[in-house]
Amino acid sequence: MPSWRPPSNLQIVFTCEHASKAVPTELHELGLPAAVRNSHRSWDPGALPIAETLAEAFDAVLVQGKWSRLVADLNRSASHARVIARSIDGLDVPGNVDLTKAEHAARLRTFWKPYRDEVLAYMKQASKRGPVLHLSVHSFVEELGGVARHNDLGLLHDPARVGELQFCERLRKELLPGGLSVRRNFPYYGHTDGVTTWLRGVLGAKRYLGIEVECNQRLSRTRPGQRRLAQALSGALLAMIRD
Repeated sequence: MPSWRPPSNLQIVFTCEHASKAVPTELHELGLPAAVRNSHRSWDPGALPIAETLAEAFDAVLVQGKWSRLVADLNRSASHARVIARSIDGLDVPGNVDLTKAEHAARLRTFWKPYRDEVLAYMKQASKRGPVLHLSVHSFVEELGGVARHNDLGLLHDPARVGELQFCERLRKELLPGGLSVRRNFPYYGHTDGVTTWLRGVLGAKRYLGIEVECNQRLSRTRPGQRRLAQALSGALLAMIRD
């Protein structure tokens, strides 16, 4: 497989959709106990500090979500059945269960659309200067449904896009000497519904490379783990861009 090479006018933009576990006061904590609101069901622990470190390292834009994914999931399309989740792990989300169509639309208009508009504005602006490399930073729980997820990082991409495949394979190889376990399109597939999939359709393959970086919460929950992941990613990316 040919190795990915950066264009001289590459533009880098970072996003962090599940950066926050906050719930607006007017939504009355969605009727959920603190244990649920503070858990991985509500946000991606450690994703924001990692994204902030990366954005600072490359003097790049970082767009971050302000509210819990249970308010409105910024990484889901407006038409997705779980963009406002009625339940999680079999537990009802009381504040989401009985929304009328008007209330559902108002929730998206208030807490989902502004973020999407902000991301799109930055992407369009950056793409005027050169091809955009978009890294969407997330974290995943280390065990789900009794199945352990052992990889430290997941690099999610659209396998039909050669440029994204080459980029992820090159990044994976750059990361391996640091002792991290890295897999492509795990624990999720990179071409399913999400911000990167949406932007691929808007900007096209020549103008946009969209990669979702998934960090194992076994590491991302702690500050030492966050530093390790952020330093490894920034070092690997810098090596690739300097090439």
